[in-house]
Amino acid sequence: MPERVETRAPTRIDLAGGTIDLWPLYLLHDEPVTVNAAIDQYARALIETTSHAGIELVSADRDRRARFASVAELRAALPTAQSELEFPMRLAAHFLGKDRGGSPSSCRISTDCQAPAGSGLGGSSALGIALAKALDRYTERRLDDAALLSLTRSIETQVLRIPTGEQDYHPALGGGILALHYTVEGTRVERLAADPETLRDRTVLVFTGVSRSSGLSNWDMLKRHLDGDQTVRAALDRIIGATRAMRRALLAADWDAAGEALGEEWEARKRMSPMVSNETIDRLIDTARSAGAVAGKVCGAGGGGCVVLWSRAGRRQAVADSAARLGARILDFRYVAEGVLQTES
Repeated sequence: MPERVETRAPTRIDLAGGTIDLWPLYLLHDEPVTVNAAIDQYARALIETTSHAGIELVSADRDRRARFASVAELRAALPTAQSELEFPMRLAAHFLGKDRGGSPSSCRISTDCQAPAGSGLGGSSALGIALAKALDRYTERRLDDAALLSLTRSIETQVLRIPTGEQDYHPALGGGILALHYTVEGTRVERLAADPETLRDRTVLVFTGVSRSSGLSNWDMLKRHLDGDQTVRAALDRIIGATRAMRRALLAADWDAAGEALGEEWEARKRMSPMVSNETIDRLIDTARSAGAVAGKVCGAGGGGCVVLWSRAGRRQAVADSAARLGARILDFRYVAEGVLQTES
């Protein structure tokens, strides 16, 4: 039985097709798909058995911590939990119902995420996968990937209290450059054989410095769609078309066409909700295009967070410099083929 389990899970850049991963939106459109790619802005979790009784939770990136004498006390605190700690608290309460030896659980649970808070890179979901994987091993539950994804998504929905999408969990679990095909029988994951180094040479990732809530933007779009807003429905159909074009371009290594598909996705996305873009994002993308970018789009639901800029061949540095001059933070990253990784002792 491990006394120390450490995990890390990649976050992701969504290249096209965000929002359509929300249930039941993908059931209301033909051949819905999302294209995203795992990156090395990792979410990490560490569980260590301690000599003192009780459960300690430490969120390093949010600078929050809490201690509970027992699982029962942890569960009792959930209704008034600090927002930064509620997700790890709920995951811990689920897995630590009974200690491996039958005695009260005694451990320290630490979490951290490289991706900036509110970046739109799926950091919360990646952290959920990292911690669920660590807790699963620590408690020796041995859930398979499908069960781990379903569990993590359900608990994150409890935290957000609105419907959650699915796309963020797949890169965290399995890594790679992915096309996620949503069907009535579940999600089919297609690993795209695109060259990650060439993809990196074409993409610049910048943080606007403005945190955003994907839940609020997605809820606005979902509600308007279900209320019969034909503008939102048409925009989603256009997004799906652009995402299919992105998939085809990546498979064909037609990098300029992929950039054009990203730009088409962004133009459609802006029609879905006034919360998607703002003056800062528009200026950032327009300036990048003048420096050699084909297009740009927000990561996640929009309204702030990160923007991915698609560069023409040989113009990556010029595009990055144009964003830096506007005060945006350039994030150094690489695409990664591996999903959540685990070590133990």
